Amino acid sequence: MQLSFLGKSYTASANAIAAAPTGEMATFMGRPYARKQATVEHRQQPAELTYRGVHYAR
Repeated sequence: MQLSFLGKSYTASANAIAAAPTGEMATFMGRPYARKQATVEHRQQPAELTYRGVHYAR
């Protein structure tokens, strides 16, 4: 996905979020629903970062 922020373009990598059913039921605003447990994979952060035009490394 191509995005831009403050005039600079970048490509966003969106990881999929997997949701596994837990078997629990809950109620929200009077309506029952099945709860799910979300699992998100950790993304690899870049080694060199830029903040306000200054480059730095972790």
